[in-house]
Amino acid sequence: MAGPDVAPRIAAFGVLRDVSAGAYADRSAADRFEHLSSRDRRLAQRLAYGAIRLRARLDAELSEFSKRPLYELDPVVLDALRLGLYQIRETRIPAHAAVNETLEAVRSLVSAGARGLINAVLRRAEREGRNTGVFGNLDEDPVRYLSTWGSHPEWLVRRWLDRWPLAAVQRLVENDNRPPRVTLRLLDARRSADDWDRLEAAGLERIEGHPRMVQVTSGSPRDAMSVAFAITQDPAASSVVDYVSEDLEGPLLDACAAPGGKTMGLWHASPARPLIAADVSVDRLVKVKEAAAATGAAPYLVAMDARFPAVRAVRSVLLDAPCSGTGVLRRRPDARWRLTPDRLESLVALQEALIEASAALVEPGGLLTYATCSLEPEENEQLVEGFLARHPEYRRDGEGEAQGRDLFVKPWEHDSDGAFASRLRRRRAG
Repeated sequence: MAGPDVAPRIAAFGVLRDVSAGAYADRSAADRFEHLSSRDRRLAQRLAYGAIRLRARLDAELSEFSKRPLYELDPVVLDALRLGLYQIRETRIPAHAAVNETLEAVRSLVSAGARGLINAVLRRAEREGRNTGVFGNLDEDPVRYLSTWGSHPEWLVRRWLDRWPLAAVQRLVENDNRPPRVTLRLLDARRSADDWDRLEAAGLERIEGHPRMVQVTSGSPRDAMSVAFAITQDPAASSVVDYVSEDLEGPLLDACAAPGGKTMGLWHASPARPLIAADVSVDRLVKVKEAAAATGAAPYLVAMDARFPAVRAVRSVLLDAPCSGTGVLRRRPDARWRLTPDRLESLVALQEALIEASAALVEPGGLLTYATCSLEPEENEQLVEGFLARHPEYRRDGEGEAQGRDLFVKPWEHDSDGAFASRLRRRRAG
């Protein structure tokens, strides 16, 4: 049986292997960390998510220390090297412990010769220290620097640099490489001074500019939610709920509702009823049901593909569309390596089909809100402009007024995820 120091590394290594094989990090972690203690689970997640998040930074160094090109290495060996080097470079774990425990974690999976290679490369990395020259210089070659030290796909870095100043892209990349803070949306914001004192005593701190949001500064989210009537939610997602809920009328369809955070936020922020929560995945719809039970919400649950709605007509639709997720890369460490230009193109095609189907459900005078957690214009403002060009019966809600603006949350400005939303009002007949 593995020792106490090895167990979290075995679990973390398992997640790295699963992700390399095409699995999603969060699903793998849920399975592999289940048996760990709370302390070991925190360490395992830090190591696994960190090594995945900083994969390109680690690989840039490993390319210097390995005598063989990384693409020639057994993928199991490469993941072991990433796990070991992450501990040496990015944690306070003593280097000798990082090397020894990594070797122990992979002992049953690699040959003695492979363990020798892992040991030699990691010992060399420990001995020689970090050579910053492998990352290039931010000012002279920002693409190289942000794709190696910044650990983002080069094609994505180039896209962002074409659109935003270097300083903004640098802050975005840095934000993506930090684990997200734990934040909660209060489902009942009408609290007395005594309530706030109680929340602060429980380790919750208000977030400026977000009256419904608090940050967990001590303790666990579970402990915090035993005191606060709240759900775990990022300020960006909470901003979308606030943006959607203004003057919202029912019946309301949340067309892609899982896992249910925005559904719960809307249930408690808006009187729009009935609220129908739909999703294509029955398994993910179970998560909405669980969230509803935990918060006292009672939406109608419908399993459906939103391209082919099982609903005839509603007053309002929230289409929180499947997207590239470039606004939530700090939260989904493997997503940056999974996304490709072709995948982005296919997502836009899906989003166009979804918005067309959703628009057909909205009654005259009703509201369609399109939202994503993407930063990419093809998925956001360009898609909305294309939709409006095809559908003169729709306009931006409050067009020509302050409330007629789209919502765009920039992660580098708010220490948050990114989000986009656009309120589209269907003109009344006649």
